[in-house]
Amino acid sequence: MKHEFFAPSFDAIEANLYVGFSEAEGGEHYFLLTQQEGSEEETVPNRKNIYAELDDGNCGEDVGVDWVTLSRNQFTVRFGSDTITIPEYDEEVAITFSLEDADFERLRHVLQKIMRGYEDRLHLID
Repeated sequence: MKHEFFAPSFDAIEANLYVGFSEAEGGEHYFLLTQQEGSEEETVPNRKNIYAELDDGNCGEDVGVDWVTLSRNQFTVRFGSDTITIPEYDEEVAITFSLEDADFERLRHVLQKIMRGYEDRLHLID
């Protein structure tokens, strides 16, 4: 299954290796992707040093990522079905957004750092 939403709110923090998207204030949906603290230099074979959280802190876990795609107006993550243990997780999250050029470049830059070691799973579409 695919979980989709439009996210007018966005943040990318390089120091924390964090990207996050959310609906307007009080909205139902949000998604964040980050690396486990202290794992920046470590590439884990099953990719479980990447943490994702969807809509609720109870739906957060270290997940395997099959691939991440970033285009100018969409961010999509496909999770490794063999690594997800929370039944509420969909196999894929697709977030549509509209960002200024500088914010998009910041998102792209931080996402590349999060995916360091897994570059073959990161698809950047111009």
